[in-house]
Amino acid sequence: MTREEPAALRGGSRPRGRLGVYAPWPLVGVALLLVALVVVTPVLVTNTHQPGPGFLTQAELVIDKISSNATFHFYLWALGETIRYAEIRVGVADGFNWSGTTPLAWNQLNWSEWHNGTNLLSVAVSSVANPVALDISVHYVSPSGSTWYVATLAFYAAITSPPSGESLYSATATSGVAVPSPLAVSNNTFPLAILLADVGAGGPS
Repeated sequence: MTREEPAALRGGSRPRGRLGVYAPWPLVGVALLLVALVVVTPVLVTNTHQPGPGFLTQAELVIDKISSNATFHFYLWALGETIRYAEIRVGVADGFNWSGTTPLAWNQLNWSEWHNGTNLLSVAVSSVANPVALDISVHYVSPSGSTWYVATLAFYAAITSPPSGESLYSATATSGVAVPSPLAVSNNTFPLAILLADVGAGGPS
């Protein structure tokens, strides 16, 4: 670098333009960012509780059980805490023979109990049946689209040997739904969350 070069270039900084004295670029950038936040924030706040189908609207089934307690507790809600569903349907089947380790005849289950609701955030279902099966469909609707979340699942709690606890066996008839089986029933493993399958706007088949 020669002595004839401008001082601004020797110092490695960009020379200011004619307006640089009155509006330095860092201040201009901060001002533009604040303007963008003022314009966009009302839109974000307005759409917070009814976004388009996506991660926040994904429905999950939460299973809770205490070892040696006969009651299953099931909770249906969204990953987002304030997501309202247009419809939630839960069918419950019991009285069938299944030990958790054998194939289950899904088409022979009798859905004798139904829990239906519209425009709600969640549904809770309890059952003392063992085994017990659930047929779940959850419909989400927003101005930008709709989708269905579904799953058909069965659960069986088996006494461990020696009889010091329980193991939960799970099965599903729905593609895309993952269930861990067997799983020890303890405070370290429960509550257990299972994501339902997103089958799109067409609904359950």
